[in-house]
Amino acid sequence: MNTLQRLRAATGLNLSEETVERAVLGRMAATGIADRQQYDAGIGDTELAALVELVVVPESWLFRDPQAFVLAAAYTQRRLAAGERRLVRMLSIPCAGGEEPYTLAMALADAGVPPEAFAIDAVDLSTACIARAQEGLYGRNAFRGKDVSFRDRHFTHEGDDLYRIDAGLRRRVRFRQGNLLTTELAPARSYDVIFCRNLLIYFDVPTTAAAIARLAALLADDGILLAGYAEVPSFVQNGFTPLPYRQAFALRKDAAPDDGPYAGLPLPVNEVTAERRTRPQPAVQPRERRATPRAAVPRPPPAAPAAPVRACRCASA
Repeated sequence: MNTLQRLRAATGLNLSEETVERAVLGRMAATGIADRQQYDAGIGDTELAALVELVVVPESWLFRDPQAFVLAAAYTQRRLAAGERRLVRMLSIPCAGGEEPYTLAMALADAGVPPEAFAIDAVDLSTACIARAQEGLYGRNAFRGKDVSFRDRHFTHEGDDLYRIDAGLRRRVRFRQGNLLTTELAPARSYDVIFCRNLLIYFDVPTTAAAIARLAALLADDGILLAGYAEVPSFVQNGFTPLPYRQAFALRKDAAPDDGPYAGLPLPVNEVTAERRTRPQPAVQPRERRATPRAAVPRPPPAAPAAPVRACRCASA
């Protein structure tokens, strides 16, 4: 396999030749190797991992699409209220620099969920992202929403616009490097909640189907999956049903019961149900408009000019 094929196989991403070429040229400059054939021939596991770091897209921020976290917290409360005596287990993949799993931990804490009641696994392809996530230190770019009051509750200011996540929340998240398509992540049906957002958009159709099959195997039968907005149709085509919660982009398995823990949560519900949104609608034929002749109506005489209005100054009290 050439370098492009090796990187596609290692990441599962539908990488373009331009993206790989930029990464290769960057690594050639970093290693001081000027000959392309020599560089390609010397790509081992370590160098391949370095190339992977240059082609992944780790962009994220805290409380991105916040309704997803509101739904996850409400779902968790529902499970705990039912008297279940086990951990509510959650997965964030890909987790980038930890922004998503830490947001999930904060949302659960703010909802009053005890820290001993949940556990979060967070996985990313990038070892650099995992190292940054484990450190839990974030700059101004991670706080993008209008409401950043959570920063005062869950972060310590360390100067130079840097903030560190609370140590107690950091302990609730377990990070590891891995690949959704190839890494053995957990036994089947291990997770009640899975966040997998904005990953499938980088896959081709066969890889998308394979990734969704892996996620379906990991998700509990009555669990929920939170996706990116553009990815919902792909999940619907591969065994998932959308849940009708506005701006959460949540789904359940097709075979899941209608009255599962996700049903009837006290959250804003889409006015158009998921079933209606996914059902093809008949085309609407445009109405034929007929020109109606205007009756000859004499124009009214022009109005008399208005009397001039004098400007006055109002003295302030």
